[in-house]
Amino acid sequence: MKKTYLQHQSNSFTAIKIIKMRSKLGIESYGIFWALLELLFNEENKLCIDDYSVLAFSLQCDADKLKSVIEDFDLFIIEDGCFYSKRLNDHIDNINSKSIKAKENASKRWNNATAMQSHSEPNASRVYKSIVDNSKVDKSKVNKRIVEFKNSINQIGGVNNNDKENFFLYWSELNKSGTKQKYELEKTWDLNRRLKRWSNSSFNKKEQGIKFPDYYDIHFAKRIEQDQTARLGYQKHLESIGYIKQVNTYDGKSKWIKK
Repeated sequence: MKKTYLQHQSNSFTAIKIIKMRSKLGIESYGIFWALLELLFNEENKLCIDDYSVLAFSLQCDADKLKSVIEDFDLFIIEDGCFYSKRLNDHIDNINSKSIKAKENASKRWNNATAMQSHSEPNASRVYKSIVDNSKVDKSKVNKRIVEFKNSINQIGGVNNNDKENFFLYWSELNKSGTKQKYELEKTWDLNRRLKRWSNSSFNKKEQGIKFPDYYDIHFAKRIEQDQTARLGYQKHLESIGYIKQVNTYDGKSKWIKK
């Protein structure tokens, strides 16, 4: 039996058998009763007595009073020179039941933890394998393809350098494994067409919500004069379709002309 606390009911003092005992033997008998329960609890609920005087000496009480507490009030069961408490038996059974249940729950938690560990180990192995595989990626080959992609973009004419740079930065982004550029994941790819479309006003400028005219419109330029983003976007658009900016050195005024 697992050693634990001995339960003491709050109504024990007023139980009928206890009242009868106290009325005959006094309040000291109540202390003797609980001292006996403690002894029984630590002795697997069984004490065999040949001489009450020895036990009385241990409890520092009168031997006759001790014998009366044990034998006269139906508080203990006496069999073959030994006595025990039915009340204490019930209490011990309750303790053992809780202990067994606690062990079963602990066993379930252990088994669940073991199952979870077994399940996680293959996952951990896959993650580790993925890390190892990624570490085997030849970075030099990837970098070489990036340089080749940038060179291919620069060889295309009719597109300003800013558009080429933005186009390159967008489409050269690597995937999570670091093995492929964004454009390499496309099902179809025509670099010349993609770049021209990128630079085209209806495509590259759609984020601004403005459609730039495909010619220099001085009235349009004045309308967007206070919007720096739109003004710069319009200038880039004019450059992409072959316009150049000329500044009059005399009065400082500028104009856009077709090459």
